[in-house]
Amino acid sequence: MGVVGALLLGGLFLGLSSLGARVDALGPSAPGENPRQPVLSARRTPSTLSFVTRTARVTAGLSDLRNGLPAGSCLTVTWLGSDLERIRAADSFVPGSAVKLVTAAVALEVLGADTTFTTSVRAVKNADGSVADLFFVGGGDPLIVRSEYTASEKYPTFNQTSLESVADGIVAAGVRVVTGRVIGVDTYLDAERFVAGWPQEFHGTESGPLGALVVSDGVVIGQPLKPDDPALSAAGELVTLLQARGVTVAGGAAHDVLPSGTETILEVASSTVAGIVSEMLVNSDNNTAEILLKQIGLKGKGVGSTANGLAVVGETLKKWGIPDGWTMHDGSGLSSDNKFSCDVFDALLDRFAEKFPRMMAVAGKTGTLREMFLDSPLEGILVGKTGTLNGVKALAGYVPIDGDDPVRFVLLLNKPGIDNKSAYRPVWALLGDGLRRASAGPRTDDLAP
Repeated sequence: MGVVGALLLGGLFLGLSSLGARVDALGPSAPGENPRQPVLSARRTPSTLSFVTRTARVTAGLSDLRNGLPAGSCLTVTWLGSDLERIRAADSFVPGSAVKLVTAAVALEVLGADTTFTTSVRAVKNADGSVADLFFVGGGDPLIVRSEYTASEKYPTFNQTSLESVADGIVAAGVRVVTGRVIGVDTYLDAERFVAGWPQEFHGTESGPLGALVVSDGVVIGQPLKPDDPALSAAGELVTLLQARGVTVAGGAAHDVLPSGTETILEVASSTVAGIVSEMLVNSDNNTAEILLKQIGLKGKGVGSTANGLAVVGETLKKWGIPDGWTMHDGSGLSSDNKFSCDVFDALLDRFAEKFPRMMAVAGKTGTLREMFLDSPLEGILVGKTGTLNGVKALAGYVPIDGDDPVRFVLLLNKPGIDNKSAYRPVWALLGDGLRRASAGPRTDDLAP
């Protein structure tokens, strides 16, 4: 055994020696090159470091708000797929006009962003071909206005249907004399003028009277109070404009149904649903919200009522998988019986992150946010929807980030007196302190080794 082992080792030695003779000897060692980053450096995981660096800035900036948030409140701040703040997010609170985000989302889904509503003018002719009665037929366009009304609004209507253009179209069609009346017709939607449960002082001031034919939110130029019948008011406003254009209307204005056998004089399309939704969100237009809710009910259930609209909203939110625990009584948020959580609004903001930002008020620039975040980094950047009732203040929206997902935020405040500027503006300022720290960098490429 010893001899055999020696022979094997000798053969192995001779083989390796032969191999070594055919290999070039190593030259001098190449100088070592240190790695750009230590092996355990965080810069070797740039995506993680980018995320942590960017989100930490926002989280740190929200610390004062986190510590001082009133008890009757909820807050969510979401960015880059992560919950940066989530305080009482599943609890329900009164949201005020933030409810319009729900109305907007369901309107875009059920009615369609490109849908328009048609207002028509039809006529019954006399035997000689002249116009006996002129019928002003509403199709649920909530943004028909006279120019004088727009000039008087705190938040002027845009994407509107001009009543002056309707009058011009009638004249262009050759109408010079109406031997009978101009009759408003509003049978397209139901005849419920106000939402049940609203405080009486909201009637005709905050919203309503509602109907399928409403001009200038029911206001008659020159009258201090809104009349109870919006279709009659609309017909009266049209008579005024026709007379100013030299058209004789012998019988004045009236409200009635459309008879058979009428002839179409003119059809006018509204702005698209997307345009109407934008006007509603930017200006927090209550009438528009309630009429859109009725339109949702008409499309989904066949009758344009608030109750049907609410039923379709419920079915749609359930289909989307929106969290439970909400209660909705109107489309505008005027009812203090509305209850929603920050989680519900955050889910809607997430779902409509492609559409909502360009439909909202811009901080320091437009609508209900034009006086907010002035002279701050958020001016002209933050977009959102406000909400206000007695003891209620809400703000929900986005901070767009170049080349990246926007920051989503929802803040619902419920506390006596919180709707006073001295109470809610400091809280909003604390929210702004955190949101303004969101930035596009450092990005992954900036941190790569």
